[in-house]
Amino acid sequence: MTGIVYDDNFITHKCLWDENYSENPQRYTSILDRCNSLGLIDRCIKISSRQATKEELLSKHTAEHIDLLESTEHYNVEKLEQLSSRYDSIYVHNSTYRQSLLAAGSSIELVKAVVGGSVQNGMAFVRPPGHHAMESEYNGYCFINNVAIATQYLLDKTAIQKILIVDWDIHHGQATQQMFYEDPRVLYFSIHRYEHGQFWPNLRESDFDHVGNGSGTGFNMNVPLNDTGMKNEDYMAIIHYLLIPLATEFSPDLIIVSSGYDSAIGDPKGEMLVTPACYAHITQKLMSLSCGRLVAILEGGYYLKSLAESAALTLRALLGDPCPVIGSLQQPCESVMETIGNVIYAHSQYWDCFKYNIFYKENLPKIHYNFFDEKPEMYQTRNMYPKIDTTTSSFDIMLNNIITETKLFNPKFRVGIISKVIEHSNCNFKNSDIYQYLKSKIGYLHVLKERQLTIEEFNIVYSSEYMKEILDKQKYIDEEMCTININKEFIEDNPLFNKFSFLVGPLLQIIESIFENEINSGIFVSLISNLGKNDVLNTSIIGANYAIKKYYLKRILIIELNENVTQIYSNDQILVISMHSLLNSSKTINGNNRINILWSKKILNEAEFTTMMQYLILPVAYEYNPELIIVSSKFYSNSINNLNGIQMTPIMYGHLIQSLSTLANGRLILYERDAHDNSIYRNKCLLQCSKALLGKPISKLCVTNLLNLESKDILLNNIKNHNNNWKSLQF
Repeated sequence: MTGIVYDDNFITHKCLWDENYSENPQRYTSILDRCNSLGLIDRCIKISSRQATKEELLSKHTAEHIDLLESTEHYNVEKLEQLSSRYDSIYVHNSTYRQSLLAAGSSIELVKAVVGGSVQNGMAFVRPPGHHAMESEYNGYCFINNVAIATQYLLDKTAIQKILIVDWDIHHGQATQQMFYEDPRVLYFSIHRYEHGQFWPNLRESDFDHVGNGSGTGFNMNVPLNDTGMKNEDYMAIIHYLLIPLATEFSPDLIIVSSGYDSAIGDPKGEMLVTPACYAHITQKLMSLSCGRLVAILEGGYYLKSLAESAALTLRALLGDPCPVIGSLQQPCESVMETIGNVIYAHSQYWDCFKYNIFYKENLPKIHYNFFDEKPEMYQTRNMYPKIDTTTSSFDIMLNNIITETKLFNPKFRVGIISKVIEHSNCNFKNSDIYQYLKSKIGYLHVLKERQLTIEEFNIVYSSEYMKEILDKQKYIDEEMCTININKEFIEDNPLFNKFSFLVGPLLQIIESIFENEINSGIFVSLISNLGKNDVLNTSIIGANYAIKKYYLKRILIIELNENVTQIYSNDQILVISMHSLLNSSKTINGNNRINILWSKKILNEAEFTTMMQYLILPVAYEYNPELIIVSSKFYSNSINNLNGIQMTPIMYGHLIQSLSTLANGRLILYERDAHDNSIYRNKCLLQCSKALLGKPISKLCVTNLLNLESKDILLNNIKNHNNNWKSLQF
């Protein structure tokens, strides 16, 4: 249910005296062409475009501002250029007024459709852009502030009370900031190139210490980038360390993205190295924060190939398709980490999530502002931008390689579900309480055919001799039998292997279905107990080894939510992250392929768990860059919102799965062990996880716990235990 706004009238606005002007109609047509080539437009619901009314424009602009633009409909070329020279980075066309009205009105129609429920989310391909258009001044290719007008419309005309504006355009949207600087209903978050004021728009107010005013104090967050060449890891650090914690606490009713793509690789203005796939990752992370209600409205982006690809992958993310892999993310650069620390210092008194933050600085950060040029009386109007020759550009070659190597998976079914009780069949599972509950809440669920593990499949991973050793350790064979050769019949007749085969077989079926492109992710609801408390046969590791041997995977991430995995395994193609309280642990092993996240208190609360996710688990996972993720957990009878030492509400569980599902092309398996508990709590957990994997909106996460010094120490101690092995933790 993704809405889209576009209109071919958006190609009329153009510069009549400079054909190389970077804000041009080709920006619009290149996006539409790429989206059509990927089949995305036909999958969306088209929202009708319209012109904004005078009343709507006056909510954010003066009457003189509007009337002057309207008068240009009858100007000749000379007069148009003369007027344009009065404003910074502006050209005016006879169609500019009508097209600006169309961009603003269409943006309103799209946010109305999302708030009204006719679509879940949407994207507006409109121009001219808007986030530099001030109350009474045209600026930076912008005339009417589309995002601000759409935001104000919702605040005035609907029940929406809190809106998060995320501006990832490379230029600071100073006009949007000004328009909501004293309004606590709007949280404005901007990532922009700044270079201590030396990058356009060269404003002191674009720095981190401008946090809002009056009742809006704390609701304006600037993340100024003081260096060029920022990569995916730098942007994702900002998302994980700043935006997600802030947005979670703010809990917006709707998110509007000022989606400029001039930070994408190849753009001559931004000079950054963000790949198109990175925007898809950011988009899907934002979608989980407002029940999926998100609208992206086009702003800048001037390198046509990266613009088109980035916009298309953003739309694809809104449609719920799996995020493309963005490669292994390394240590964020020193400059961006300094900015993150400065931003946290500036906002620590306004937001609980930053009060005990590990990046908090005790000393006041220094302010550097190095731009002192005076405004000219007249601005340059032509020969401002050299023509970009994409045929010889090294960035074009790089982009072609990135696009070619980016795998866009979209299997027939988003999720496959499977369960196993030895005496049950698939038909019985469809009649089970769990399946009926999920079906009543979600609708159709694709049920996979269950099966047992075979000796041949086991031998892909382990030898029969190894199985004999396991059986011996589990006391399923006596001392005399230990001396005989083990054959296929002996193992298959053994009660341990019989139980084991029903436990592992469905997991292997999910793995096969994923890598045969039938499903994208899977849920295994196991209704038989595991082999024993201290068994050396860990089902997740067996499944991971099977995927490695059969499908030649190189990196598999296993997350054990409430289990201390002590099994010894030598495969360096598996990373296990195990979370458990020291109170429930007898032995811990750390290493290059094992991370134990520990705490000494009885319960790790939701705030502490989410902080652990954003500051440790996700950075490591993005550095590891897995090809498959297995999340293993165990429910206990009579436990509510508690997974053996982790405070885990169903909504928190869903957000965990959603956060991880942006990795590995969305190839994630949720494996539920020892699931004897048929409680409402367990069913609600499965529901939220199913929604997350299906790309359906999950409920907003409301973290009520507060962090404290103990919380900070727990996180710092765990980071210290592992930062020698992981560059992403070396800050």
